[in-house]
Amino acid sequence: MARDNKKTAFTVDPERCIGCGICVDACPLKILALEDGLCIMTEPTKCLECGTCIRECPQDAITIPGVKVSSKTGAEAPRTAEAAPAARGAEKFTPILQHLTDMIMQELSPKQILEHSGTDIRSLHDFDLEGHSCFYRAYRAPKLEKIGLSRMNFYSTMVADVVIVTPAPDYDIPYYVMDWDESDEHIFFICDLMPGDDLGRNQQMLQNYYYEQLEDCYQEFALIPGMRSSVFHWVRALHSPYIITGTVEKTPENVAGIYKCAVDYFKAWLAIYRAAQPRDPQSPEMRLINERRRQVRAVYKENDPGVGSLNKFLGDTMADIALSIIEP
Repeated sequence: MARDNKKTAFTVDPERCIGCGICVDACPLKILALEDGLCIMTEPTKCLECGTCIRECPQDAITIPGVKVSSKTGAEAPRTAEAAPAARGAEKFTPILQHLTDMIMQELSPKQILEHSGTDIRSLHDFDLEGHSCFYRAYRAPKLEKIGLSRMNFYSTMVADVVIVTPAPDYDIPYYVMDWDESDEHIFFICDLMPGDDLGRNQQMLQNYYYEQLEDCYQEFALIPGMRSSVFHWVRALHSPYIITGTVEKTPENVAGIYKCAVDYFKAWLAIYRAAQPRDPQSPEMRLINERRRQVRAVYKENDPGVGSLNKFLGDTMADIALSIIEP
């Protein structure tokens, strides 16, 4: 699926840019530079359109048409257990996706599906992005609507690994969500058991699925340097109080910490999954849960910051299909 990627329309206001270089350091693909004291983009076909440069620029000097960013409040990048396996050979990225995939296959015995939402997805099972292997794969298992696993490898400079486990409509268990976006210097990380219901309203769910399962884990992992509340207000609204997210510097200690978080949160989810019993989807409680799940899916579809990147590299049609696999 290699394609001629469109160039990003990147502009810098020369009246605002002060040549500080913050955007150059922040760019995950390292395709920004300073020329005559102004920021320039050196390889516009490689731009992820992630908005990092816009968000980090202290002068609001950078514009990329169509790219939405959150408020800059609290968005500064950090500066500076179970050990994560070290990368070996040519593979320089942390193998968290392979570890979680192995656990999923062993514990859930899922069946890979060839069609999702009425669309054939076999072309996404394995494809090439300018010499680098990528994939979007969907599976089904008992008690679950789907399992989505994906990897986007951007020129071996940044990799985005995502795991989403979505419960079936007759189970009230939470989603398992893990997003690991790794570049040479930092990892952006999200891990959560995202609730199907409002936890303020459903105190029993809060107690049984979160406090008893995650309180000790949360107290451990929330202290990893770089963890902070999400900069996206809609993420804070949808996720649980136990979400672990932030951008961490790639020190051995930090990588081991978030690796352990991803694994321990999955183990906590697995305990809930094993004990789960089906419920009547037409009951008042499950109607509320399934309506909220529909709303969660709609909010993600509208706001997911990965939309621009995938549209650029996969095209609009394939990007929509890929997102339907890895969104709730």
